[in-house]
Amino acid sequence: MSTKPARPTIRDVAIRAGVSMTTVSDVVNSKGRVDPATRERVLTAVSDVGWRPRRSARALRSGRTGVFAMCLPLGHVGVGDWLTNAEYDMALVAACAAATVDSDRQLLVAPRPTDVRDLARLDVDGVIIADPREGDQALTVLNNAGVPAVTIDRDIQRTDGWWVETDNTGSTLQVLDHLTAQGAKRIALVTADAPWAWFEDTSAAYARWCAEHDVKPQVRLIDVERPRATAAAGVRSLLRLKNPPDAIFAIPYGTPLGALDAITESGLSVPGDLLLAGGMDGQMLQVSSPPITAVDLRPIEMARAAVDLLARRVSGEKAVGPVVIQTELRVRESTSRR
Repeated sequence: MSTKPARPTIRDVAIRAGVSMTTVSDVVNSKGRVDPATRERVLTAVSDVGWRPRRSARALRSGRTGVFAMCLPLGHVGVGDWLTNAEYDMALVAACAAATVDSDRQLLVAPRPTDVRDLARLDVDGVIIADPREGDQALTVLNNAGVPAVTIDRDIQRTDGWWVETDNTGSTLQVLDHLTAQGAKRIALVTADAPWAWFEDTSAAYARWCAEHDVKPQVRLIDVERPRATAAAGVRSLLRLKNPPDAIFAIPYGTPLGALDAITESGLSVPGDLLLAGGMDGQMLQVSSPPITAVDLRPIEMARAAVDLLARRVSGEKAVGPVVIQTELRVRESTSRR
């Protein structure tokens, strides 16, 4: 009869590193003054032994900390600036925090773990990964360490069902059909060449729609770190075409405003000369001139569903497939020709 291997302890790490358990505790909790070489030796021992500290008294009694972590997307240099300028992500964080408190837990907002050393500092019951990239390293680290994780949107390579997503294909087709109903014949897509399911699904749906409607695709890619400026540059190039678009569907946050900048600079008007729709709704689109039609991704519902799904995984339930949140198209003046 096989027995479950004993869980690595702080004593194992101390023996491996040749230091006291107090020194190990100081390193993983960033306390005291520890020689850099000793700190590196302790972190290496943590990685080699596979130890994850459990610091709370609650964890000592139940094996759980009562804490979930939410890890932010990669690639943002200033997280503070990014959060304050990304309404969707701010709504996700706030809603995740509310949902965890409602479930008698706490939420820790943290960077993505890149190795076991990061996990030594991330003492939580489970992790929510926002906007995972294809083959996301953080998911690999968490899975290898046995830490339950769910994602908001999916890793393109993932098949286990532990994620919450919107119907990206359905929302794309809804926008394209709406623009067509308003008289558009040449609809351009402004998106990003990034390994995220949202962009992959939307681009694929747009390509299929163009093929089915015998429409020539017009696509411009933006830099996700500079969405407004690069969207403006892309739309300027579209407007110089022999047969420029008469409608633009701009997906990433900030790109509809960049598109509007370029259209206005060209002496054209929305919706008089071009129709304009966005892939992610937000207050900036609601108060722009004109207000811009956009897809409401319902971040509050996404966050609540993610917390509930993680709680189910932590409790040992089996995955029953991804949770799909239905989006809603908020029609405004930018696509309403009178």
